[in-house]
Order: sequence, then C-alpha cells, then structure tokens
Amino acid sequence: MQALSIPDAFVWSRYQPDRRMYFNGHFFVLEGGNVAVDPVPPEQDDVEHMASLGGIAWIVVTNRDHLRDTIALRERFGAHVATSSKEAKALGTSVERILENDDEAFRGASVVALERQKTPGEFALHLAAFQTILVGDALIGTPAGALSLLSDACYADVKEAALALRVLWSLRPHALLVGDGSSLFSGATKAIGNVLFARAGLAANRINLDELRYDDYAGPEGSAFRSSDAEVGYWIGAERVGYQVVKLQPGARFCPLHAEYTEEELFLVLDGTPSIRTKSETLQCRRGDFIAFPIGPEHAHQVINESNAEATILLLGEEASQTLCYYPDSDKLLATAPGERWMLRASPRLEYFDGES
Repeated sequence: MQALSIPDAFVWSRYQPDRRMYFNGHFFVLEGGNVAVDPVPPEQDDVEHMASLGGIAWIVVTNRDHLRDTIALRERFGAHVATSSKEAKALGTSVERILENDDEAFRGASVVALERQKTPGEFALHLAAFQTILVGDALIGTPAGALSLLSDACYADVKEAALALRVLWSLRPHALLVGDGSSLFSGATKAIGNVLFARAGLAANRINLDELRYDDYAGPEGSAFRSSDAEVGYWIGAERVGYQVVKLQPGARFCPLHAEYTEEELFLVLDGTPSIRTKSETLQCRRGDFIAFPIGPEHAHQVINESNAEATILLLGEEASQTLCYYPDSDKLLATAPGERWMLRASPRLEYFDGES
C-alpha cells in the first residue's frame, strides 16, 4: 500500500485492462480499529502491510458494485461491513452497520448521500479536516488529471445524476480520492464543476429556493442567536461572491452586531419583516427591500426579527481570501486567512514591538 498525504491513510490498486484504469481501495489506520473502503483484491504484500498495521475492523462499501474483495477480507481479518440501507439489500453479504446521510462512518469521515446515481443508495465520504472527498462510482478519475461520469446507460437521467453531485461541489474539496481511475490531489472543486457543466450545462449554475437545504444553527444556550441557514453560492459554482439564505423565527437574531472591513455585503428581504439593527438605530424592513452594507465601522449591522412571523433574507457578500470583521458590542476582531481563523479581543491595542526581545 502507498501512504497518502492524509495522516495514517493508504491506497492500494489493481489495474483493470478492460477499463484501462486502476481500481483503488483505501485504508485508514484508526484507534479502535482500522477501516478499509471499497477494497480491491490486495497483493500479498498489501495484506501483510494491513496486518502489520492492525488488520481491518470495518469495511465501508460505498455502493453495491464496489463489494470487490470485501468477503475475503472480512474472513481474513474478522471485519464488519457498513453501507447504506439501499445498498445493503443487494450487497450479497451481511451488514453490521447501516450508514445514513451525515453519519460519521469513521472518525473524521462523514457520509454524503448521493441521489440519482447508478445505484440508489450510493454515498461518498467527506474528510472535512483535509478538504478531501472519497467517492465510489459517483465520479471516475479519467482521463488522469480530470474527472468524468460513467456512461449514460448507467443512469436513468444523466443530467439529473450530474446535478445531484452538486452536493459534492458545495463542499469545496481540495482533493478527491476515487475508487476508479486516478485521484486528484488538488483542484478537485474545479474538476467537479467541469464535469457538471459538461453534462448538465447552465443548469449546474441554477438552483431554486425550494431546492435549498437548510441547517439549523443555535448560539449559546439561552441566547437569541438561532436561524436556519442554506448555502447557495457553493451549490451553483460561485467563486467571488457568497450567497446564503437565512430564515429567522420571531425573536431570533442572526450573528452579533458586526462591521466588515474587507467584504461589502447586500441583503435582500425575500419574505417577512425583519429588522436591521445598527449602533444608532433599528430599521424594520419589508419584502423586496435591498439593504447595502459597505465596509467600515460606521456600517456595523445585525439582522433581528422583532415581528411575530418568520422572516427570510438573502445575504450576498464578497468572498475575500483574507477578512477582518469587528464586533462592537463585545470589542472582538475576527481575522481569517486561507486555513486560519482568529477571534481576538480588540483591546488593549499593542505597540508594534510588544513582546519582542
């Protein structure tokens, strides 16, 4: 097996002459038991390497056609099998664990259910800490350095199958590990977008309000900070502008009062009568209102819902690689850079050489 840049992760492969590509199995060393994903038949030295690392406790199968060498390896190592409920029915072997969307398949790897694919219960694995996605048959690593879908005959509707993969696009992966073909170790988001646009056209850049997926957010217990948030921009390929739809229940607040120093924002009220609170006033808005928030401390703002009905707002903002945001109520600074995020007290302000010898 070959080590990956992800700590304690490995890959082994078998060449498939009829497909002119390699099929890959992945192996993760974990406390409490190692995990193999979609295991292809290993060579003897691969088996010995697995054994030296503690064997296999669990085998995760992303779709029924990736059973591969699961039965032999579960017998060799006494492993258990995990897959989705729809794939379990056709897997051909016993399954000890059913995986649902957002479940943690193993430490650091969450399940991403995929709709309209070749088989009904296919899923991917999201290794968020490493900006990496692992797929079975959802995306194929061919030609090397790019991605493709399976042949059209594998899908009931290839365009719908492509559009369903926007859930992977929305995760903005840096790397993509594939079960078939060559993995991508950079540029995965762009490569996924290329496939979606090639197979679905402009529809890849369109989404309707009724298709958004909302996640509930709650601040500290007892606080009024709570909302239902839906990402929009990442689902449709936005790169320089961020889009988000937020629903606020009566009495709720969306994030603390804050002033952007790098990213200008625009809010559009889609429904209800939310209010915008600033340092000097609170303005009630209505459906159809646009509210601009230029950068600078004088434009500090907060969205609240003082009405007795739900309010829905579209939030738009620039996507800067480095940001600075000030929170006047609590005298905090939020600074971000690629891969970094600092929340700091803004006071006291230090001299340039403070703490230097």
